[in-house]
Amino acid sequence: MTVSYPTNIAPKPPRRVNETVLAWAAVAVTMMIWASFLIVTRAAATAQLGPVDVGLLRFVPAALLFAPIWLRRSPLPPGARPIEIVTIALTGGFAFVFLLSWGMRYAPVADSGVFAPSMLPFHVAVLSFFLLGERFSRMRIAGFVMILAGALGIGGWDIVHNADAGAWPGHLLFSLAAILWACYTVAYKRSNIKPVDAAAMICFWSSLAFLLLLLVMPSRIPATPPSTLALQVVMQGVLSGFVSTMTYGYALSRIAPSKVAACAALVPVMAAVGGWVFLGEQLGPAKAFGIGVVATGVLLASGAVRARQRTAG
Repeated sequence: MTVSYPTNIAPKPPRRVNETVLAWAAVAVTMMIWASFLIVTRAAATAQLGPVDVGLLRFVPAALLFAPIWLRRSPLPPGARPIEIVTIALTGGFAFVFLLSWGMRYAPVADSGVFAPSMLPFHVAVLSFFLLGERFSRMRIAGFVMILAGALGIGGWDIVHNADAGAWPGHLLFSLAAILWACYTVAYKRSNIKPVDAAAMICFWSSLAFLLLLLVMPSRIPATPPSTLALQVVMQGVLSGFVSTMTYGYALSRIAPSKVAACAALVPVMAAVGGWVFLGEQLGPAKAFGIGVVATGVLLASGAVRARQRTAG
């Protein structure tokens, strides 16, 4: 399947322009929630909440909020193929959150921001090349190389200088989580599932998967202080599970996946600053430089610099 992007776009009626503005607003909301999610998930890991606990706090409240949707239309959206249900509902929900929260038990939040959101454009580009037939300019390829080099550089620095800390399992888990999220992004773009139906489906099946995990993995939620639980329910369940799942799907339905993924360059910066302010995590010069390299690479890979030059011309 080949996707072509028109170079000359005719003026759109006001309704379409408003939809584009809303889509970019949805991207902005999603990125802010993602950065907050990384910080709160790291705080959950330090509070001894396991990956199953994080998943339950994220998806069970969201599934309850989406109950009017999946009760009326069933958790299987009309026209959705089984492969789409598995790829979108489980990789974009259950597997991603499980791997990401598990990795934060080994590595700090700044690393998760680099290996997960910043690597997302690279993985989306690879999948788009093979599955959607998208082709990239030399500038965008250079941006992808910078993303990869920056992320690996930060990981290598930690492995050499913090060998006893054992951060490398976290880096590996973050990378796997990013790959699965890229699979979900491309699969959703190829599907015909509406944003609200997709969000309800993700939350329903992911919450069910985490509830089943309780049979083999005990939960620490009953022993968690009420104030910590309240924060996690609001940030994980309401904002990350309910709001961002819907805003991300809405943005993907109206904007090219590579453009949406490119905005993830802001997430590691926001997450690293938040980890420094709220969790007391230190940012050395090398890690700060690596984050800058990754962010610059994402800007080039997205084509934003080239598009701005054309506009100025």
